[in-house]
Amino acid sequence: MELKPLPPELSELRNVIISSNLTSCYLILNELALKEGEKAHYEKFKTGWIDVYKDVYKLVSRMKTRKSSRE
Repeated sequence: MELKPLPPELSELRNVIISSNLTSCYLILNELALKEGEKAHYEKFKTGWIDVYKDVYKLVSRMKTRKSSRE
């Protein structure tokens, strides 16, 4: 997955979104780890987070969408 060049104002927005997602993922992972008596180490997480994201993306992309019960 390669990020395409964007104008500076859009690049900054993209960086904010990526940082926000990274932070949210880490906080959730750390809470889950604490329940197991462990701790997620941020630096280790930060270096491998894109692989985790790609794995989750692949799994989600294979899921079938549910039909709405509102129909």
